Amino acid sequence: MVRVLKQTLQYAPWLVLFASLIGYLGEYSRWFDHFSSFRVQYCFLSLMLAIWQLLRKQWTLTTVSVVVFFGNAGLVKDWLFLSKSVSQNKADFKVYHANVLFKNHDYSLVTQQIREEKPDFFSINEATPPLIAHLKKTFAQEYPHSFVVFAKNDTEVFVASRTPIVVDSAATFAVRGLMRLTTIVQNKPLTIIACHAYNPIKEVDFIIRNQELKHIAALMTQERNPTLVIGDLNITPWSVIYQDFIMKSGLTNCREGFGLHPSWPVWMPLMLIPIDHCLINNRLETVAFQTGKYTKSDHYPLVIQLRFRP
Repeated sequence: MVRVLKQTLQYAPWLVLFASLIGYLGEYSRWFDHFSSFRVQYCFLSLMLAIWQLLRKQWTLTTVSVVVFFGNAGLVKDWLFLSKSVSQNKADFKVYHANVLFKNHDYSLVTQQIREEKPDFFSINEATPPLIAHLKKTFAQEYPHSFVVFAKNDTEVFVASRTPIVVDSAATFAVRGLMRLTTIVQNKPLTIIACHAYNPIKEVDFIIRNQELKHIAALMTQERNPTLVIGDLNITPWSVIYQDFIMKSGLTNCREGFGLHPSWPVWMPLMLIPIDHCLINNRLETVAFQTGKYTKSDHYPLVIQLRFRP
C-alpha cells in the first residue's frame, strides 16, 4: 500500500500538469472543457505536492508542482480573494436564483428562503409542475407575475416577479431553456434573461449549451436596457468557452470581487465549483453577492443585490 502511494505521488505532479494544460483546449471537446473547471483544486493539490516533494528533496517534481501552482493561481486569484465589500450604495433590487434539483420534493426550504430574502425577482431551475404550482399558490400576492419555459429532461425554468413582465417570444423560443423578459423597476426598464443551460455530459448537450451561450451573447449585442443574465449555465469562469462568451457579450460576473462562492456539488465540498451565475451589462452594478442556505438540492442558491448605474 505504501509503495503504491509513493508511486502515485511520483506521477501526481505530471497528472495535475496534464489536467491543467488540457483545460485550455475546451473548445474542441466537452471532456477537455471539464478539465478547466477545477483550477482551484489544481492550485491546492499542486501546493501540497510541492511541499511534500520539497521535504523529500525531489527537485524536479517540486519544480513541476510549483509551476502548476503558479499557473493556476494566476487564473483563480481574482476570484478567490475579496476586493469588494457590501457596497454603501443602496440596492435598487434583489434577485434570488436556485437550481432546486428535480428529485427534491421538499419545497419548504426554498420557500422559506424566498420569504426571508424578499427578492424582487426569483428564478428557479429544474422546476417541476408540482413545484411551480406550489410557488404560484404560495406567492400569488407577492409575486403575481410569472413565466415558465421548458428546459432539459422535462424540467422548466420558472421566473416570478413583483412587477409586470413582458415576454420577448422571439428570443425566448429561439433555444430551449431560456427566456427574455422586460419589466420596470423604479421607473427604469430592466431586462432579465433567465437560463438553465444544458449539462455538457453528452456531445449533443455540449453543443446545445454552447449554442445557448452564443444566443445570449447575440442578444446582448442588441440590448439597450440594463440587463442581467441569471441561471445555472453549467460552465465555470476558467473555460475558454466562457471567456469567449464574456468577451462577445460584454457581460460581467456579479461574483467578481466578492469571492468565489462555488455552487455545485454541495455533496462534495472539496470539488465545489461555480456554475450558477448572475451576469450584468455595464448599466448595472453589484452591491452584494452571496450563496444562500442549503435547500436539499445539489446546488447552493444565489442571492444578488444590484443597482442601476447613475
